[in-house]
This record gives sequence, C-alpha cells and structure tokens, in this order.
Amino acid sequence: MLALMSKSITLVCIFMLTLSCAFVNLRPIGLTTVPDKAWAVLPYKDSPVMLHFDTEMNRSSVEDIFHVSSPGAMVEGKFTWHANTVHFTPDMPWMPGIRYVLRLSGSIIAKDGREYPVSREIPFFAVTRSELPYISSFYPSHNASVHVFGPEILTLKFSHPMDRFSTETALRLEINGMHIFEWRDDDQTLVISTDKTLNPWTVYTWSMTDKALSKEGAPLAREYSHKFITDLDDEFISVRRVVPLMPPLMDSNIFSDLWAAWFPAALNMEQGFGYNHGIGIEFNKVPDSESLRRAFNFVPPLPGRVEILSPLSAVYIPSRHPDPETLYTMRISGSLRDIAGLRMGDDYVQTFFSNLPFMEISSLSAGTGDSLIFPQYGDVLKTRLGTGRIIQLNISFSLPIDSSDFKTREENVFKISLQPFFPANLAPISLRSASWVTSDLLILGFEGLEAAVAGESRYYRLLIPGGIGGVHNGKSSYLKEDLIIYLEVVN
Repeated sequence: MLALMSKSITLVCIFMLTLSCAFVNLRPIGLTTVPDKAWAVLPYKDSPVMLHFDTEMNRSSVEDIFHVSSPGAMVEGKFTWHANTVHFTPDMPWMPGIRYVLRLSGSIIAKDGREYPVSREIPFFAVTRSELPYISSFYPSHNASVHVFGPEILTLKFSHPMDRFSTETALRLEINGMHIFEWRDDDQTLVISTDKTLNPWTVYTWSMTDKALSKEGAPLAREYSHKFITDLDDEFISVRRVVPLMPPLMDSNIFSDLWAAWFPAALNMEQGFGYNHGIGIEFNKVPDSESLRRAFNFVPPLPGRVEILSPLSAVYIPSRHPDPETLYTMRISGSLRDIAGLRMGDDYVQTFFSNLPFMEISSLSAGTGDSLIFPQYGDVLKTRLGTGRIIQLNISFSLPIDSSDFKTREENVFKISLQPFFPANLAPISLRSASWVTSDLLILGFEGLEAAVAGESRYYRLLIPGGIGGVHNGKSSYLKEDLIIYLEVVN
C-alpha cells in the first residue's frame, strides 16, 4: 500500500511540473523614457537620457539598442544603472538649440527571460529648442572700401541676443590698438572700434567662430570670415577692357599712346585669339608693375610674360601658341595693386576662344587608285601597284606649310608611316621618296608592297599622327587626333 501511495505522489509531482512549464510569461515589459515625448527639452546641459523598466533587465541587451545622435554624428557617452533605470550621460555637454534624436531599435531581454521588441524615435533638445543664432548683417560688407578715420570699424547684427564674453572671445580681428566693444539693441548688435587709426591701403580680415553663444547657450549656426579694405581713395583699380594684340612689325614706326607698337587685332577677346597674338589689358588706374606680373593665371595653362606698354596698359605675351580651337579662362588676381598700394579686390575673369584651326587631311589618293575627300579614321583606300611594286600617295592638307620652313616639312614626312597589315606574312616596305609639290600637297613614294594574288587583296596601314606631337603646320595647328587609313592593294 505504501509503495502504491509513493508511486501516486511521484506521478502527481511530475504532472504539476509539466503543467507549470506549459505556462509562458507573456506580460509586456514596462518602459518609460526621459525625454518622454517628441521635442521635449532636457533642463540642463548635463541632464541624462534615462530608460526606466518595471523589472530587472539584461543590461547589455538594453545598451545594444540604445543610440543618441546629433546632426551628422553619433553622441558618445557612458551608461550607469540605478536598480531598473539606466542613465546615459554624454561625454560632451548637450548643446542648446541642437536637435538630438533618441533611437531604440531591437529586442531587449528581462532577467526572467521575457523578450520585448522596441522601436522608438524621440527627437529632443537640451536647455532650449530655439533656433541657432546667426549674423544677420555686418558692416563693412565683404571687400568693401572704408576710410581709415571712421570711429566704428566693424558692426555685427545678430538674430538673437548674444552672450557677451563668448562672442567677444570668438571674434578674430587684427587691428591697431585696443579692441573697444559696445553692445546695443539688447545685446543683438556689437560695434567694434579702436583707439588707433587704421593703416591706409590695407586688407583687414575678421572672423567669428561657432564658439560664440546666444544668451541661452546656443552656438552660432556657422563660422564667418570676411574682409574689408582701407583707403584714402574711393576708386579701386579695375580692368577697362581686354583685346587681342598683333605684335609690332619690324619696319613699322607707328606707335599709339595706349598700345605702343602693338596693334589691336579685334575689338575684344570674344572675337577670337589667334596665332602669335598677345593679350592687351587696359586699366582705369596705373597698376603696380611687380604686382601685375604676378597677377595672371590661365586654365588650361598658357605660360608667358607681361610687358608694360603705357602707364595704363600692358600686354601678356604667351611663350607658346595657344592650342587650336580651345576655350581659355584668364584670371587676373584681385590682389593686383595700383601704384598707391590699393588692391583691386575681386578677381577679373575673362574667357576667350582660340581661333587657331585644327589641321585636316583634305584629300588622300593613290597614283593608280581611288581618292578620299576628308578621310575619316578607318577608311579604306583601294589602289593598284605601279611598276617596281611602288605606290605613290598624294596627301593634301587643309593648311599650308611655309615653303621656307624646311624643318617642319621634314618632320612631317618622317612622322607619317605605312606598314604591312594583312596578311601577317607581308614583307616590310620602305619610304622611297618624298616631295612637297605645293605648300599643302605632299607626295610620298613607298616600295616593296605586294600585289593582290588570285583575287585576294593585300592591306597596308597608313598612320598620320595627330595631337600636339603629330603632324603640324609650324604655326601651332595640328591634326586633332591620329588618322589611320587602310590601303587595299587590288588586282
């Protein structure tokens, strides 16, 4: 009987244990946050962001899903736990007026094994949610010219009342004497003056960093950097006009007051810049010659030198010819000074187009074959061999080459090549003769070519190189790109 009772008790225990395992704790995990809602404001710069749970949590699962970000960056900080509440304190104090976002995304796990998915996004501020302050206006304006005797040097107007100490500390302005700060309009306007006179014809630069704070502690929205120029003259040096100039003729005695012995090739640069031209510049005031010689910059590069023609004019003489059919941008630096030392201020920019044309092959023919008019890359020219397996090629150029320029003519002859192409076992060929019949017509004779056999053509590859190192006319015009023509020798 006792054995039977013991067995019954054991069965009951097993049943109760199985029944208890069948029940799973599905109660949700209680969670509250600080900040508790969108656009809430933490009261202090070091206020923690907090999560409070109604049960003990697996702490690493909570920290893994916890993120705080500011515009453009994640906020680094430290976690501390107080019972069931975790505090997140940023390494750097919260910035007033900056929008932060608390993001909880993932699953958290309680100590009792419950798992709870969380997805929350709460934007918040610290101290204040007002807009960041900015400089709404300033005087003098950027690059403005001011007199040296004015009592007020710089005036800054802000969008919000500013903290005086941080704003004065964030200002950088190198001036003579001591800075004198005067605040107006309930600390929204700052006027800076000095007890000394400013230097004439001097560029002064001022800057304000984002360390300047509003009275609520919000940082300046961005950094500022501007400049102004002092003078005893209200007129800055400037460029009146730019024209292409033809160089002086050897036997000319004609001189002008403005361009000396140079002569304008056009009314302005928009009408084109050609072979052997210089760039004439007329100013409203006399430039400082050394400053002028350093003032030029070209894109693409066009090296050269500056020659003074008159008190108000100069010519930029390129040391090489411009590239054909190319758009150039000329920049005269704003640091150019007049003879009194006053800077021009803004850069002067002029674009112009080189009207030097590219060379072209206007026609290509073989003495006993077809001809091509303005041949294109990959064209095929059919021809027949003459006596002695010789072929004569007539190459006409779109631009003439000076008959006295023997070096250019000779260079062009040896840059042109004719090579066996197909089939692969064709014998080498050689240049037999070269003759410039006219300034734009070259006749080349090649020997060693093979005639077609049983209706099977023979192919040769003619290369006329282009680019700046290719075939040219000696006056900066050249083929734009390589030209390859295939000669088909037929029966």
